[in-house]
Amino acid sequence: MENSLIFIVDDEPTTRRLISHWAETYGYKVKAFEDGEQCLEALDKGPDTICLDILMPGLDGIEVLKRIQMIDPELPVIMVTARDSLEVAVEAMRQGAYDYIPKPVDRNRLRSSLKKAVERYSMAKEINQLRKQLTRTYSFDNIVGKGPAMESVFKQIEKVLDNSINIFIQGESGTGKELVARAIHYHGLRRHGPFEAVNCGAIPENLQESELFGHEKGAFTGATQSQVGKVEMAQGGTLFLDEVGEMSPALQIKLLRFLQNKSFERVGGRKEIKVDIRIISATNKVLEREVESGNFREDLYYRLVVYPIKIPPLRDRKDDLPALVHHFLEKYREETGKHIEGMDHRVMEALMSYGWPGNVRELENVIYRGVVMSESQRLQLSNLPQEIIDSASAEETDRPKKGIDLALKIVPMKTVEKRAMLHALNVTQGNLAVAAKELGMGRATFYRKVDKYGLRALSPFLSKEK
Repeated sequence: MENSLIFIVDDEPTTRRLISHWAETYGYKVKAFEDGEQCLEALDKGPDTICLDILMPGLDGIEVLKRIQMIDPELPVIMVTARDSLEVAVEAMRQGAYDYIPKPVDRNRLRSSLKKAVERYSMAKEINQLRKQLTRTYSFDNIVGKGPAMESVFKQIEKVLDNSINIFIQGESGTGKELVARAIHYHGLRRHGPFEAVNCGAIPENLQESELFGHEKGAFTGATQSQVGKVEMAQGGTLFLDEVGEMSPALQIKLLRFLQNKSFERVGGRKEIKVDIRIISATNKVLEREVESGNFREDLYYRLVVYPIKIPPLRDRKDDLPALVHHFLEKYREETGKHIEGMDHRVMEALMSYGWPGNVRELENVIYRGVVMSESQRLQLSNLPQEIIDSASAEETDRPKKGIDLALKIVPMKTVEKRAMLHALNVTQGNLAVAAKELGMGRATFYRKVDKYGLRALSPFLSKEK
């Protein structure tokens, strides 16, 4: 890559000048040094590759290489020496040298080695930068919570960062289970490996095994080529199994076998593949009940639930709500470019009185919608979904007042039905079929009343369809 900086380190002036000249003709910037001490002192200049002579007075090349590796293990070092010795070459490569070129230096070999070394270092820097961005993105600072409930969760998380124990996260939909899983990965021992996520509830049962363990060409109709599964892709890193309670019985058996043997076969394959991964699983169900009812294998349960972490629902951590509101307000104020300085006091009162069936995810959607809809520098009560406004009004109305007959506070059946339907839609994250089933209503009736009551506009999950 042009303009990359190359350090040339050689005590022989003729060789130093020759290699420097060639490197400059290739388009590189060059700094030349006559000994290793000078090179080490100049490392803060940020070289992209170093050409280093092995036999030099003072610090020899092997010792300089060791010190460079301690400062920047990714920095490629090409060793150059008059001793075309296999023994010296092996020692240099063992110490972490990128390449080895004997003297007299071949111009074409030097050019090829420099080009590959610079490209490799550039890629390594990009990968490290991406890792830093991911670490910031999934920082624990983004898991907002200072109250006792979340403080307990943070203490649990701290205990698993320096090991690879399997983790089980239980929490309602929208509590942030995947965010916790990613934070554990990007701050734990396996942060340099991949993070692969699988939503077991979103994959058709007949494709679950292939998605997780991959398949060979011709394994089934439509398998026109081999495919690597998520388990194999997670090698050296973390596999996150979301909604693990939705796994088919057949997949439960194969996952159990994998956890026992640390190896598996692709669908339609016979080759045993070994992998080293950490498994973090999660569900919004009470998995113990699934075991009792026979829907989930007990032996698999104990393999997965080695270290359980329970994420509390938002209704049980209302003391965190103001901080969460501020967090999302800052996030979407910056994203939308709107100059919103705060909110009317009634907004926070309404948010605090609401039950948050969709948890933190629902709160984030509400704040995002409020920021988008706001036409002033402060969020107003009118910027909130009608359900939250109604909830706050109902709480105020339901408080007993002196001299008022409580019988006058009876809520019309239509209002009760509307609230129940809206609640069900939020709990199921807008899944109309599941919401209808949970309420014991026919689908056609439920769909008709959704439109009748205008619930598509009131639910933050349905309003996103527009």
